[in-house]
Amino acid sequence: MSGSQQLASFSPTVRGAILRRVILAATVLAVCVVLVNLLALRNPAQVALTQSADHSLSPLTKNVLGGLTNDVHAVVLFDQQADLFESVKNLLTEYERMSPRLKIEMVDPARDPGRAEAVQQELRMPVSSPENRVIFAANNSTKAINESELSILDFSEFMDTREARRTHFVGEQLFTSAIVVVSEGRQTKVNFVIGHGEHKANDTGGQWGYSKFANILQQKGLILKNVSLAGTNSIPADCQLLIIAGPRTPYGGGELNKLREFVETGGSLLTLFNFYSLQRPTGLEKFLADYDFEIGLNQVSDSKNEQSGQGGLLLVDDLGSHPITKPILGSRLQMLLPRSVGLPGEESEEPPPVDNIAYSSEAGQAVAQIQGNKGTVQKKGKIPLIAAKLHENEGQSPARIVVAGDSLFLGNSAIEAGANRDFASLAVNWLLERDHLLEIAPRPMTEYRINLTRAEMTWITWILLLVLPGGTLGLGLLWWRRQMKRS
Repeated sequence: MSGSQQLASFSPTVRGAILRRVILAATVLAVCVVLVNLLALRNPAQVALTQSADHSLSPLTKNVLGGLTNDVHAVVLFDQQADLFESVKNLLTEYERMSPRLKIEMVDPARDPGRAEAVQQELRMPVSSPENRVIFAANNSTKAINESELSILDFSEFMDTREARRTHFVGEQLFTSAIVVVSEGRQTKVNFVIGHGEHKANDTGGQWGYSKFANILQQKGLILKNVSLAGTNSIPADCQLLIIAGPRTPYGGGELNKLREFVETGGSLLTLFNFYSLQRPTGLEKFLADYDFEIGLNQVSDSKNEQSGQGGLLLVDDLGSHPITKPILGSRLQMLLPRSVGLPGEESEEPPPVDNIAYSSEAGQAVAQIQGNKGTVQKKGKIPLIAAKLHENEGQSPARIVVAGDSLFLGNSAIEAGANRDFASLAVNWLLERDHLLEIAPRPMTEYRINLTRAEMTWITWILLLVLPGGTLGLGLLWWRRQMKRS
């Protein structure tokens, strides 16, 4: 073919053909994008690409949401810059997609303080709370879940870094529990025994106050009352859980008989001891012995797991495999000079009468106090610090009992340490036979954080908005100019 018959590489004819092809390709691409989006809207589906973004719901949650017969209003009062906001938002989006009965409202108190105040007044919630939280409401019943409850923290490097690392997100467990509570509208009664120097639910003090633990119970929708067992007083008939927290004076025979009647009719009991009653047994030691618990008149030390610089503070990481402790395996409880709640006997083919659910390490020692600081070692090795039992009653419902050798680890000063708060919540769920809530496993979290100065953020903004698009355009122009010179 002669040169005059050949077309230049970028002649008007060629450029026109290329232009038509580009326009046709762009049109086809636009049509495909529209069709794919229409298909996605009609057939929604999600695929989790990373472990930390996995918000697929458990079968239990799906059953709860699918069985809703009343509308549930969930208000997310969260700063959108908070670390857990995206996890909360993504999880609740899945909840809302699963049930048309659940309506989610996102409110940022910093950006819309007026709406934040108004919605809390509508739900009759205290407006003064500074913490991010999620509020569920239905049937004139409300339940709030604070941001601090939504994650399990790892304190293993706290002494070095002064920071706790989030390891698991427990939003599904808490949100599903809240929906069950407000949907049922049923009030569960919990009584704190008073009269023997016990911790009190309304005490806001540091080491001895139990107001933070009481707040956990109230957020579960529980109704709290104090009860004295002295004289003609009796345990209320509608009491479903009785808490005896750190008594320091002895119980009388009549009081112990009331406790026995409560347990024998299926009542659940949470009993916590501490070292203050070593020199003066409370009588509960013999009472619980009838249910196979061995409460030692001792203090347990652990040279291997004792926190550095704080004598008597034990980091308990041997948590067994009981339903109460399974969700927090790998975490640590922090207990102060606990008493033993059982001395393991010889191995036997028979199942143990009591489930020991927290132990010291092999370096543990149970020291009986004699006089002053002198004592004798009762037991060495792994020593039980917390135990639980499902006690069968003939002709009555079984009773659930949990006994801990330390009460101070749930006090206001210590309940936020380690997995103490999570243990308290899980133990109460088990005692109240809310076993289904123990089946929702915490979700592993992977955090990636980049800290930037204002100048660095400005520089990155300019790169993204100007340098990268400008560089791409410049390369395109150079390529086009080069092709024009060849034509």
